[in-house]
Amino acid sequence: MEAAEDTALKARYSIQKIENSYENLTPKRKLAYQGCGVIMIAFPALFSILGILVCGFWFYRRKLQIPIQLLAGATEQIAAQNLDFSLAYEDRDEMGLLCDSFEQMRKALYENNRIMWNLLEEQKLLQASVAHDLRNPIAIIEGYTEYLEMNLPEGKLSRERVGHIARNLNMAAKRLEHYTESVRTVNQMEDIEVSPQEISLAELADDMLEDFKMMGEKNHISLQRKGALSGETIRVDTEVLYRILENILGNAMRFAQKEVSLEFTVKDHMLSVVIADDGPGFPEEVLAKKEKLFLPTAQEDGHMGIGITVSRLLCKKHGGSLKISNSPTQGAVVEIDLAV
Repeated sequence: MEAAEDTALKARYSIQKIENSYENLTPKRKLAYQGCGVIMIAFPALFSILGILVCGFWFYRRKLQIPIQLLAGATEQIAAQNLDFSLAYEDRDEMGLLCDSFEQMRKALYENNRIMWNLLEEQKLLQASVAHDLRNPIAIIEGYTEYLEMNLPEGKLSRERVGHIARNLNMAAKRLEHYTESVRTVNQMEDIEVSPQEISLAELADDMLEDFKMMGEKNHISLQRKGALSGETIRVDTEVLYRILENILGNAMRFAQKEVSLEFTVKDHMLSVVIADDGPGFPEEVLAKKEKLFLPTAQEDGHMGIGITVSRLLCKKHGGSLKISNSPTQGAVVEIDLAV
């Protein structure tokens, strides 16, 4: 019994000694003990932060630095209103996709600016053409009015002379009206909406040829269709196409000697209609204007006219274009392309 009590006392003493061992340390050892505890907590955190910084720096240098520099440079170019550049990044990661998206945006902006610039250039050309063409009839009217003011009070003009002047003034006024009507017609093109519908090309060509042959008979011109057509279906706004062809065929039949031909073809989702005549062809000053807008001159020589300008604008609205040229043999050639 006494032996058991001695063992219990020793055990309690042993536990108490372990629990109070920190208190028995010297001040220096206590400080070292606390420092070890701090190091055990701080070093893993410090190494983690350093590791994150090193990995982040490495990732930035390897994956982010080049695309960020490219995007920053591209942003500066766009801010300077310069879109004539390209943005290329070869990696196919997320930054590569971002650069590709930025490049697509640049291309869209470039195309929109190009279209807007062309519209502004065409508008400037139209205004310049109107100002130039209006100058002649205005000068005629001013000249005749000054002439009448000088000679009418003195009774120097005969009735025949006054009648002749009145007719010329009336012609000049009609020319002014014609020019203003031409400008109004061109401006209205912006409000036209294109509504393509599916239709058989062969049926459409047959219907158009039948209608336009009536125009040819009235002008004593033979209208022929070249080439064979399949029964393929296209998507086209027939009203827009009719209006384009009416304008072009009207010009062709005015200047053709005996025959006007049409040729319909479809390739790569584009409908091409080639109209050729056996007339004198386009004058050089008309061909020099290429795809620019122009208004008819006072004499309306060759194939000049507002009809070509209207047709060209309608072709653009239908996703196509209009080209004019002269045949190597004889006559004018107009190629109409529409997206179908």
